[in-house]
Amino acid sequence: MAAPNDILGRLAGFGLFQKRIIAVILFASFLAGPTSFVSSVFAVYTPPHRCYVQELDGQETSSRKTTKLLSPTDSNVSDIISRYIPTENGADDELRWSQCYMYNNTYTGNSTANNTIKCNNGWRYFKEPGEFTASMEFDLVCDNAWVVPLVASFMMIGLMLGSITGGYVSDRFGRKTASLTGMVALTVSTLLISFTPVWIGIHLMTLVQEFANIIRMASGIVLLNEVCPNKYRHRISVSNILLSSVGSAFLPLFAFCFRNWRYMTGALGIVQLFALLPAIFVLEESLKWLSQNGKQKQLKKILYKAAELNKIDLKETDMTELKKEPSQNSEEAGEKDTNKEKLSYLHLIKIPFLRKRIIIFSLAWLSLSSSFYGLSLNANNLKGNRYLVFLCVSGAETPGHILSMLTIQKIGCRLTFVIFNTITGVVLLITPILQSVNNVAVIACNVVGKLFSSGCFSLLYAFTGDLFPTLLRSQSYGACSFVARISGGLVPFVIYLGTTVHESIPYLVLGIFAITSAFAMYFLPETKSQPLPDSLEDARLQSRYNSHFAVCKQTNTRTL
Repeated sequence: MAAPNDILGRLAGFGLFQKRIIAVILFASFLAGPTSFVSSVFAVYTPPHRCYVQELDGQETSSRKTTKLLSPTDSNVSDIISRYIPTENGADDELRWSQCYMYNNTYTGNSTANNTIKCNNGWRYFKEPGEFTASMEFDLVCDNAWVVPLVASFMMIGLMLGSITGGYVSDRFGRKTASLTGMVALTVSTLLISFTPVWIGIHLMTLVQEFANIIRMASGIVLLNEVCPNKYRHRISVSNILLSSVGSAFLPLFAFCFRNWRYMTGALGIVQLFALLPAIFVLEESLKWLSQNGKQKQLKKILYKAAELNKIDLKETDMTELKKEPSQNSEEAGEKDTNKEKLSYLHLIKIPFLRKRIIIFSLAWLSLSSSFYGLSLNANNLKGNRYLVFLCVSGAETPGHILSMLTIQKIGCRLTFVIFNTITGVVLLITPILQSVNNVAVIACNVVGKLFSSGCFSLLYAFTGDLFPTLLRSQSYGACSFVARISGGLVPFVIYLGTTVHESIPYLVLGIFAITSAFAMYFLPETKSQPLPDSLEDARLQSRYNSHFAVCKQTNTRTL
C-alpha cells in the first residue's frame, strides 16, 4: 500500500495552493531580513567622540561644526585641542584623542597642571550630517560603553529563547500558528523600539524582536519543507535564507536614508505589515503535521481547498483511502514508534542515533552562529565607510546562498558543509596575518568568510530537518538554534576583546570553531534525493546510507 506521504502528495498536488504559501513565506523572509542587525549595528553605533569642552566646541556654530575628528598625528589638526584633551593609544596602537578624559586645567607645559578628569560636561560626537544614534542620545560611551555590546547579547538571548519555544509551539500547535505568532510579535516589537524612552527598552524590544524572528523563520522553514516536493525542497529552503540575506543588504540603505535611529526602526516596523497582512489570509497548516497528529477534519478541509486551487478532482473515495493508512495515533504506530504523540526534546537525548545527530548539528550551529554573527557585528570595527563595509559584508551572503544551492544539488548537504565551513575557518585564521599588511585585504577576508559562512547558514536550515521525524522536526531546529545562541551571546564580547585587547582574537576563536565543526559534520548521513522521514524508524534507516555515493545509488523512490 502506498505510504501516507504519497497519498497526500497525490491528493494535494503541487500548484497554486502550495505556491501561494511558498511566496508568502519567502516574501516575509525578505522583508524581515533588515531587522536582524538594525539595533546591534546601526541603532547603537558610536561615532568618534571626545569630551565636550566649552572653550573648543561652544564657539562653533552648527553650520560650521566639523564632522571629522582628526588624529593627533594629522598635520591639519589644531594645536589648541591638545591644551584640553590628552592623547592615548587605541586597541590598534594608533595614537588618538582620549574619549573619556580631559585636562583638569588647560595644559601649560607644567607637569603639575597636567591632571586629567573624566568628561564632566558630556561628549562631542563627530557624526555625519543628520546622523543621530541611540549611543549619542543616551551617551553610551566610556563608563556606559558596556551597554553597546550588551544589546547584541540580548539579541542572542532572544534567539535562544525563541528557538526552544518556537520548536515546541510549532510541533505542538502547528506550523501556521507559530509562524503567524512570530510575524505579529516581530512587527510590534520593531515598532516599539522606535518609541522607547530609555536604553534598556532597546535591549528588551530587541530580545522580543529576535525571539519572534527565529520563531517565524524556523516554523516557516519547516512549513516550506513539508509543502514542497522532494526535488524542490532544498532549493526552496535555501531560497528562503537567500531572500532574507538580500533583505539584510538593504539595511545600510535604510540606515543611510533614515539617519535618525528612531525613524529607521519605525520604518522597518511598518514594512513588516506588508508581509503580515497577506500571511494572515494565505498561510495554511502543514498537511504532514495534520496527518501525523490525526486531525482528520481539518486535514480534509484543507485538502479540498488545495484540490480546488490546484484544479484536482478530489473524490470522497480518495479521503477514505487516506483514512485507511496507519497514522501516528494508531496502536500499531504507537508500539512501533515509541508513542509519537509524546515525542519531545528529551527524545533527542534519550534515543542514541538522534543524540549523535543533535550533538553534531548543535556543534555546527554553534560554530556557524559564532562566525556568521561575528563577521556581521565586526563590520563596524573595520576601517572605511561603515555603510559600504556593511553592504559588502552583507552582500556576500547572496552569492554564498546561491553557491550553496548549486553545490547541494551536485554533492549533497553534508559534504557542502564540510567544504564551506573549512574554507570559512581557514579565511578567519589568516585574517590576523593580513591586518598589518593591508586593510583592503582584511575587508576581502571578511567578505569571503561571510560568503561561505552564509552558504553554511542556509544549508543548515535545509539539512537539519532532513534527519528528524515530523513530530521532532521543529524541535530539532529549536534545540540546535538554542545551543547556537550560547556562543552567539558571547560573540559581541569576543568582538569587544578585539577592540580592547588585540584585534586578532575574534578571528582566531571563530576560525578554530569553524574547522572543528566541519570535521564533525562528516559523520552524519547524507540526505540527497531522500524524502523527509515521518517516523523514528524512517529516520533510523537513514543511517544505513552514510556516504554520498550510496545515497545516490539507493535513492528512495517515494516522492511527496
